[in-house]
Amino acid sequence: MGQIPRETIERIIDETDIVEVVSSYFPLKRAGSRFVALCPFHNEKSPSFGVNPQRQIFHCFGCGEGGDVIGFVQKYENLPFVDAVKKLADRAGIPIIEQAFDAKEEAGRRHRRELQTVMSRATEWYHRMLLRAPVAQAARDYLKGRGIGIEIAKRWQLGYAPEDSNALMKWGRENSYSVAQLVDCGLAQWREESNPSRGAYARFRHRLMFPVANDFGDVIAFSGRVLSADQGGGKYVNSPETSLFSKSRTVFGLDKSKRAIVRENRVIVVEGQIDMISVFEAEIENVVGQLGTALTDQHARLLKRQVGESGEAVLCFDSDAAGYNATVKGFSVLAGEGVLVRVASLPQGEDPDSYLKKNGAEAFQKIIEGAPEFFDYLIDTIGSTRNLDSLRDRIAFVRELAEHIALVKDKMLQDSLINRITTRLGVGETDVRRLVAEAKSAADRAERGHQRREAAEARRHDGKGDPTKPGKPSGTPGATQQGQVGDLTLSNRTVRLLCQLLLNDAPTRARLTRQPPPAFLRDLPGTELLTRLWLAEFDPSSNASVAAFTSTLDPAEQRAVARLREESLPPIEEGFVDDCLRSLHRQALQNRIRGVKARLNDRQLSPERLAALSQELLDLTKQLNDIPPLAP
Repeated sequence: MGQIPRETIERIIDETDIVEVVSSYFPLKRAGSRFVALCPFHNEKSPSFGVNPQRQIFHCFGCGEGGDVIGFVQKYENLPFVDAVKKLADRAGIPIIEQAFDAKEEAGRRHRRELQTVMSRATEWYHRMLLRAPVAQAARDYLKGRGIGIEIAKRWQLGYAPEDSNALMKWGRENSYSVAQLVDCGLAQWREESNPSRGAYARFRHRLMFPVANDFGDVIAFSGRVLSADQGGGKYVNSPETSLFSKSRTVFGLDKSKRAIVRENRVIVVEGQIDMISVFEAEIENVVGQLGTALTDQHARLLKRQVGESGEAVLCFDSDAAGYNATVKGFSVLAGEGVLVRVASLPQGEDPDSYLKKNGAEAFQKIIEGAPEFFDYLIDTIGSTRNLDSLRDRIAFVRELAEHIALVKDKMLQDSLINRITTRLGVGETDVRRLVAEAKSAADRAERGHQRREAAEARRHDGKGDPTKPGKPSGTPGATQQGQVGDLTLSNRTVRLLCQLLLNDAPTRARLTRQPPPAFLRDLPGTELLTRLWLAEFDPSSNASVAAFTSTLDPAEQRAVARLREESLPPIEEGFVDDCLRSLHRQALQNRIRGVKARLNDRQLSPERLAALSQELLDLTKQLNDIPPLAP
């Protein structure tokens, strides 16, 4: 890894507010002296993720993730340390001069930056084609027919991909982009994956191009729409998965709408790009569009972070079978994240774009405001198509509803739904609860089976581990309330207290570090982090200094340090630290005594070895009874 001077890292952290940085990714709510949110790193329904502005750290009590602002950017954006530092340096306007150079890592970072540049330049090229090229007339006519004028096209950087595949390749050559770069971006595709020498062709041809951006507005993918009825391929073609783009984690338009979503505590989800643009341009800005795929758990987690704990999602899809299926799928993933789901039903044959053009923004907004909750929608729309005169038919319908209720994790909301269904359908509450319990058990069995299959597949894929033993699910939180922090355990309370003091209390640290760590720490398990903190050079009164030191630790130690800095310091009375050290010394001697006693039980010991161990036991016992005080 390229070495960034420690002084530079401290300056970056000093001039960066972690609250501002985290808030640029998802909303935070003040809770006393801290800020809280739903954790972006694991599933939860109540906030356990906190940001401490005084110490400039974050920590999640649910999954154990924690650290400084650099660690947060690393984790959230899946970036190497140096890239995270550079991103924050750019934000703070601080130049970086690396002291060392790692060719392999630098090549990887440079490749990603190059791809981002290619995507940005490609967006400009497609956009110019749409505005100026004669061959783009069909795209301009299509937009005109959909009521999208030149100003909207400019705001959304819409573009046109020429039908001639050579046009893209020529543009790439003129801008010194290799064919491999175009393929890595998803703009082109090899004719034969196993034989790049056969060349490549443009993935998007004669299509209206919608740039897909990340949360910050950087274009990471494209979605191309057909412009003629006889075109091959799907109606929409999206970029493939790349190092920049993951379809299961991206929704269209969030970079433009996230502020409105946070403000409204509500997100409107529509099916496509045209619908999303039409709703947004009608000044109903808290909207996102799907990218040709059903909502995923990652989408739900992303949207949950935007709407907040008490927020809701309004699903507004087409009024056909596909729209109904998308609504049910959307509820299943959003309810699993604790999001209240409403369903906005449009007249048959209408979509948000067509309805807005015919009826205007005010009428559309009324539909959104009056959208019923998901279960009322099901009872009113699906129930009306069933024969519910007999109890048997009603029970059969309730069985379907129970599968959805079982996905709701909030117990109070689940009880409310059960009561509503018993009232509206005239079915006994006991029957409804029994069906919900059965559905929940079936769902749990299916999930366990899915996890076992995933674990088995992972073992087959990497060839590691004992295939006869179940693996730990990847989503298993690494933290508990019993001292487990990430995958680093600090179960010894005295060790934890000394670590806290070394991290947080400058006078105590100055006193302790005047001498090296006591040798007896080597006889105690779980003191590695304590020893490292003791030997390190940092100033507890400077968040930047502590953070710069923390950046040198491995991830498990970083999480441990974050939690230790988040915990309250105990009262430090005179003699407190001496008592802690004497306690650890006593524990170390007791460990050694137990070990000697265990060896003395060996009946095959020689007389000489027996005598030596006996004398060692006497010496250790004497030391235990006469532990010296800490030297001043």
